[in-house]
Amino acid sequence: MTAIIEISASSLRAPSRVALALGFIAALSLPVPAESQIFRTVDEDGNVVFTDIPPREDDENAEQIVIDNPNSFAVEEAIPKADAWIVEPEEGEGEEAEPPFRYNALEIVSPADDEPVRENAGNITIVTNVSPRMQRGHVARLLMDGSVVQEGPQASFDLANVDRGTHTIAVEIIDEQGQVLIRTEESTFHMLRFAGGAG
Repeated sequence: MTAIIEISASSLRAPSRVALALGFIAALSLPVPAESQIFRTVDEDGNVVFTDIPPREDDENAEQIVIDNPNSFAVEEAIPKADAWIVEPEEGEGEEAEPPFRYNALEIVSPADDEPVRENAGNITIVTNVSPRMQRGHVARLLMDGSVVQEGPQASFDLANVDRGTHTIAVEIIDEQGQVLIRTEESTFHMLRFAGGAG
């Protein structure tokens, strides 16, 4: 590697010794192979130059500087190993954040599973129990026979003119993003209506 350090003549005016010393120290701090030589010379502009390029034979201002113990080091000593820069995440960091709120329980309390409902007009109220109580912004959704039939911020649903026969129901609570937070198990009821009734 060729290294050239140049010190201008103006920097040598005041204080010249300090500038010269700084330039010399800078030259010594460069990594230099053991077999390299350093020369000090002054160019035609009066600048002091430190270099490892041998000067011309007729250069009377050239002076070889002998360094017994070059200031050199291996790259491995200057740059830590890559794994030294790896910072292990603290416990819990980088893990997917849990939802800020969770429901403990949601169940259909009325009608009971497999309960017959005798209502000639086909009216029925689906009542659920949710713990803790529903939070603002959350929506309860009633599914009957696989389709959403009603939804809202309440925990019960009033249905009218439900067809006679067996129906499957389930209730779920969703958040503002539409993510299902909790869902009941499916339940069935049997709507019994007189033959002469509505529907």
